[in-house]
Amino acid sequence: MNVELIEKAAEIVGDHQLLVNIVSKRVHQLNHGSDPYVVTTPEMQCGDIALTEIIQGKIVWHEMSPEELAAANAPEEEDPFAKVAAAATPEGIEPVTLTIAPDL
Repeated sequence: MNVELIEKAAEIVGDHQLLVNIVSKRVHQLNHGSDPYVVTTPEMQCGDIALTEIIQGKIVWHEMSPEELAAANAPEEEDPFAKVAAAATPEGIEPVTLTIAPDL
């Protein structure tokens, strides 16, 4: 990764650990097919793209409030389909419930 980009992005984000987490998450998305939000060149790696997106204001982040954090960590509600799946599943086979969510 380009050191100049790291320094500029660090000034914007302010917290090095947060910068690492943002870049890591964005690199993961880029490696799995997400389109870049900035114009790229062939020599740019995913880390450089993520840093450039931060510098250009194309990526924003939100720090969770204590209420949002508590809600995110709250136990999940009981799955209403689990009982139906258990009744329809032969003995000895464990029913599986899939949760599908967007990868943000």
